[in-house]
Amino acid sequence: MAVEAKPIISHSYTYQDCLDNSKRVSWKEDDILAGKNFDFSKRFLPNKLTGVDEIECLNDDEKRRLNQIMGNAYCHIFAFVEEFIIPAITEEALDDVYGDEVKLRALLRFAEEELKHQQLFRRSIDLFGQGLGTECGLIPGREEVAKVVRSKSKLAVLLLTSVIEWFTQLHYIEHVRDDSDLDGLFRDLLRFHWVEEAQHAKQDMLLISELAEKLTLEERETAIDEVIELGGAIDGLLAQQIGLNIEALEKVTGRTFTAAEKEEITTKTQRAWRWTFLVSGLEHPNVAKIVGALTTEGPGKIKDVVEALSA
Repeated sequence: MAVEAKPIISHSYTYQDCLDNSKRVSWKEDDILAGKNFDFSKRFLPNKLTGVDEIECLNDDEKRRLNQIMGNAYCHIFAFVEEFIIPAITEEALDDVYGDEVKLRALLRFAEEELKHQQLFRRSIDLFGQGLGTECGLIPGREEVAKVVRSKSKLAVLLLTSVIEWFTQLHYIEHVRDDSDLDGLFRDLLRFHWVEEAQHAKQDMLLISELAEKLTLEERETAIDEVIELGGAIDGLLAQQIGLNIEALEKVTGRTFTAAEKEEITTKTQRAWRWTFLVSGLEHPNVAKIVGALTTEGPGKIKDVVEALSA
């Protein structure tokens, strides 16, 4: 009697549950933004996600401004990095359009929701600029970056998507949700983003599990290498954005920073953002579970990367 092979990744997620939850929590951009404005007397993000409190060369008002500038850039980076997710998930949905209709519908909603998230964040950025009274620089080239990501293996693309979805959950639940000192509108942006990304993270797990069954161990190990390579590229993008954040802070404060001051701001915010956009996802328990199930060498490689980024 044949014994059914044990799946590489164990989980309890289903496309039906994801679809049902997606319909239950669905929202429109106007539900969040219509008639609203940011309160610039408050911070937008907790210090864990910005690192501004450790910057000795800034006073309290300047730290608050930098926090807000980084909050705006945080939204931009989400819209920026999610550019590759829409075509990737659409392709997964269309891979078998006459197959599982529940899966098809769940994945199409996934792609549409990601597009909605991009539009939400871009509208929030416009609103931010109107309220601040000046335009803050934001890194360009999202389509080019998306092409680079999608040039990697399908498993690497799905793994990177999973890293992003899981750190989205962690940021809101552990650091934003209960912080009543933050601006209410900005908290709403992250809350509404979170409720839909919660379903996307589960669908990532489903897709990765399905794909992994078809791949050799060598192919799965290579995908981890590709994710680490893409993480290095993201780190470079964060460095570019940090430079733009400092330029924006000079503009809104009317202050010109010395080379030493710029170095301090860069060092302190870079450490925070490496945790925010890389480490918090790479070391997330659900990501660790996936990497450990798929590979033998992956956990050690990820550990080395996390240690280097946290130094």
